[in-house]
Amino acid sequence: MEQVAKVKYQPFKFTMWEFGGALGDLGTLLPLLAAMVLINGVNPTSAFFVVGAAYILSGLFYRIPMPVQPLKSVASIAIAAGISSTVISAAGLWMAGILLLLAVTGLISKVAKLFPKPVLRGIQLGVGFMLLRAGIGFIRNETLFIDSNITAQPLLAIPVGWLIAIGSGLLLVLCIRTKRIPPSLAVLGVGIIIALFIGPMSNLANLHFGIANPINISMPSLNNMQTAFLLLVLPQLPLTLGNAVFATNDTAKQYYGDQARRVTPKHLLTSMSGANFMAGILGGMPVCHGSGGLTAHYKFGARTGGANIMIGAIFLAAAIFVDGNALPIFSLIPYATLGLLVAVVGFRHALLARDVTGYLNKTVVVVIAVLALVYSLAIGFAAGLAILYSRSLITYIKRSVVPPAKKITTSVAAIID
Repeated sequence: MEQVAKVKYQPFKFTMWEFGGALGDLGTLLPLLAAMVLINGVNPTSAFFVVGAAYILSGLFYRIPMPVQPLKSVASIAIAAGISSTVISAAGLWMAGILLLLAVTGLISKVAKLFPKPVLRGIQLGVGFMLLRAGIGFIRNETLFIDSNITAQPLLAIPVGWLIAIGSGLLLVLCIRTKRIPPSLAVLGVGIIIALFIGPMSNLANLHFGIANPINISMPSLNNMQTAFLLLVLPQLPLTLGNAVFATNDTAKQYYGDQARRVTPKHLLTSMSGANFMAGILGGMPVCHGSGGLTAHYKFGARTGGANIMIGAIFLAAAIFVDGNALPIFSLIPYATLGLLVAVVGFRHALLARDVTGYLNKTVVVVIAVLALVYSLAIGFAAGLAILYSRSLITYIKRSVVPPAKKITTSVAAIID
């Protein structure tokens, strides 16, 4: 477990290191947000507004760098199937209602029994593996930048994406060793410099500055609600409960100790419910918290709620002061740069599983992680639970059946004697 420094705690700091940590999770957030805007027609103003507001409110309440991420299963299915933005909004409303129900009824305390430590560590390891795979995928992406046609042509027989990633990796190591510049700031800064030479600078001409109204309430139809529940919500719920609630709660306690006292399953459910209600009625992108995002913020230097306020202010500004679409600004960051950050976070997040002991518990962790990587986190979770329950069943049978058998044998032997 990471040791929290014994210094006077300040809930909000606005330093260069806090800002660097605040940007640490962009590799997870930006690609999915961009894809849902470009492919599914999600309103960019609403999407940026919801993310910004959720970040700021989470920072003010939790007072640690609480991440705001897309609902990954919802995003993945919606992008792959080209599902409309109205159905995505309906998924946000469903998630808001279900999560709030779990929080106010206290049912979450019963659900918590399904997530013992080996299962949580398996989820954390699985998320780490998934982030590693996603990061490598971004580095290998033939397109160099979000929302552009600039491809990664080989240079000196090595794809440009890998050259950017290798160079950024060396810079990252240097920043970590010297501790003079926040690593994420340095890497993102170099990525933007690269964009100045080979990036989609022409996209900036599409920016229109002006005051935008992010409040555009629209309610999905009953048919949209039904489609959203079957296609998007049901696959998302196990991932949300496992990673965004229980794994996030556990990760926050490991990194921040008593500073994370406000992080509880009930509070996490409530804050995600509020954010998804906003996404649902405004036509934004459904969001959640996430243990991987918490690692990203922490490992890149964020320690207080000030990080949330800074990154949230950027997204709010992008929503309100860029009339229409702020994606051209964020498209200046190369995929390879984002991929490197995601891969580093994945590796460091996977290390949370180091404290597991016992052959069976380690087996559960590995099974969950591998199945999460190959199939889905829900399948890994189910398999891990099956192994644990099998052990409990065998133990129960031994305790309830074997002792009486011994007593019977003893009694028979006494009668014979």
